[in-house]
Amino acid sequence: MNSIFDTSDGPLSEEELTEVRQYANEHINLWKKRSIYAGIVFFLNCAAIGPFLYGHSLHVYWESFGKYLILLAMGLLVVFVNCAALWYSAWIALRDVTKT
Repeated sequence: MNSIFDTSDGPLSEEELTEVRQYANEHINLWKKRSIYAGIVFFLNCAAIGPFLYGHSLHVYWESFGKYLILLAMGLLVVFVNCAALWYSAWIALRDVTKT
């Protein structure tokens, strides 16, 4: 039998609710920091692409270096979205726990 659907335990006590809230706050802070760092790195990488575009001073190095910055930006976008989504889901979990 799956223990997820076992309702014989009853509602959570105040100690357990406090522990769940503390755990959710830790997750919120962790993923908030990670998403901020990922956002900053993503922004800096996007800003570093500018000098390699056509008409700028480093355009001659586009083939050797610039196009790899684009690939790095695509990877960093995935990391940033993942961190932000986990931050949001931890925030929603805390909000749902505090409503009860």
